Amino acid sequence: MRRSLALASAVCLIAVTACDSSSDSSDGSPETVEELTEGGMVGLALIHRGFEGGDPETDQVLVFHDPETGAPIQRIELPDGAVDPMASEVPVHGRFSEDWQHFAFVTDEPSAVHLAALTDPADAEDTEDAEGDEVEGFSYQPIESIAAPQNEVLSEPLIHEDRLWYVSGGPDGQPPQVLSVPLDAPNGTPNQEGSLALGEGQRPSDWALTPDGSLHIRNSVPTQQVAGGEGQLVTRSTNGTPVNATLTADGQQWQTFDDATVWGGEAALLRPDGGDAPGGVLLLTLEGQGFSTEKLLADEDSPVVQFAPSTERDAVLLQTEQAWFRVGLEDGAVGETEELFPRYHDASMDGWPLLVRWAQEPPTEPSEEPSESPTT
Repeated sequence: MRRSLALASAVCLIAVTACDSSSDSSDGSPETVEELTEGGMVGLALIHRGFEGGDPETDQVLVFHDPETGAPIQRIELPDGAVDPMASEVPVHGRFSEDWQHFAFVTDEPSAVHLAALTDPADAEDTEDAEGDEVEGFSYQPIESIAAPQNEVLSEPLIHEDRLWYVSGGPDGQPPQVLSVPLDAPNGTPNQEGSLALGEGQRPSDWALTPDGSLHIRNSVPTQQVAGGEGQLVTRSTNGTPVNATLTADGQQWQTFDDATVWGGEAALLRPDGGDAPGGVLLLTLEGQGFSTEKLLADEDSPVVQFAPSTERDAVLLQTEQAWFRVGLEDGAVGETEELFPRYHDASMDGWPLLVRWAQEPPTEPSEEPSESPTT
């Protein structure tokens, strides 16, 4: 069953500028990070590149949207150029800490990983944007930097619990290393977590962290063929969590999303091979020695490009090239499909904001700031 909501008259659908966020309201809006954290950081979190029609490289903003209507609730400025302005798939879901207090990003010249902290409007160092206009509101301000050793390049920052993970790549022919450091001491000696095996064309293996924090290096994990279902399924799992999966059924191939959050448990979402074909997505569930699949948004005319599961995995938000949808998953069974609102636009190459996560509850215990000193 599906019901469609006609919200165009109530929600700004083309640009966030048409709506007021809570940061712009006259009364009751938070003025400190502590007040913001207590209740203002919930909703569908998206990174807009080219916010309010601006430059996609310098006007980058984290916006929390109402997951029912799409209305903007809160906005937080990111450092200029923190996210690739034109990349179609960036794993931004891993660049923010669970409590939203920290954000990690990289620069190329010089190569470095930077850690930024959520900052009160009154404490922000940069009070003007590229056009010289005063910047008001909350922002992420850089506080620490990890410089690349000589002849190495740092990339792929990811925050999990109290640690910052990243990749250090050396000269050609040497496997890049996955490293991690404590959030409260990012310039300490890093832990060497694993090597990214080199594959075809000397391309380093993909990697991810499972919800429990286990490192998954795709090319270092053996494949497993799973029978007992409709089609041929091949998976790669770490600590019981499928991270990569390929299903061939009825002459069509389905694969896990690249650079998307790991679903967790014994389930994953698969999309048509290539990612640009309509036909919805498959919810894959491993069941003992077999598996089952359920199709979501099968009747849509455009492909699913992003998804955000709920914390309890009892629902999922999905974006096609036209709109956002909610699908209920009560007790693991596919329930009602509801069309929510048209997708947002920004100035990036694909033209829509990048998904961070669906935050349903305010963060509970903000982590301690690693340092009060600004980046040099």
